[in-house]
Amino acid sequence: MPQKDRPSVNDLRILAQLQRDGRASYEKLGSGAGMSAPSAHERVKRLEARGIIRGYAAQVDPKALGLGVLAFSRIRQAPGTSTTDLTADFATIDEVEECHHVAGEADYLLKIRATDTLDLERVMRRVQAIPHVYTSETEIVFSTAFEGRPLPLERETDGGLEA
Repeated sequence: MPQKDRPSVNDLRILAQLQRDGRASYEKLGSGAGMSAPSAHERVKRLEARGIIRGYAAQVDPKALGLGVLAFSRIRQAPGTSTTDLTADFATIDEVEECHHVAGEADYLLKIRATDTLDLERVMRRVQAIPHVYTSETEIVFSTAFEGRPLPLERETDGGLEA
């Protein structure tokens, strides 16, 4: 991102707060960034307009909804079909939480939530039935130390912190 298009230090402070608490009031956001609530409101609206803030959502516990199995599946496309985008096909499967087009031996990495291993088998059969899916290799997660971490908005440099 060109330097002039980068968010300001105050914008980064607001973004950091919103990543921790997406329901924070403009008063709280402004206080954390050293500005008034109306100024914080204006900055948030600009960050939304620029597409830096893409939306707001509740963080739902998958296990509380009965989705106790988390798996990652590496998908390879059939030889000669690498120009065919399978993203829309994967998007039709509700249990596919994330889809990443990747470099390496696999073409796609899917994050999948299922109720149990039999449900995961059903989901994987749907994935494998998609035209041009050649192979899949799926790993089941035993435990998750953390996920959904806030983005690092400030990075250390030789001269201190960079916004």
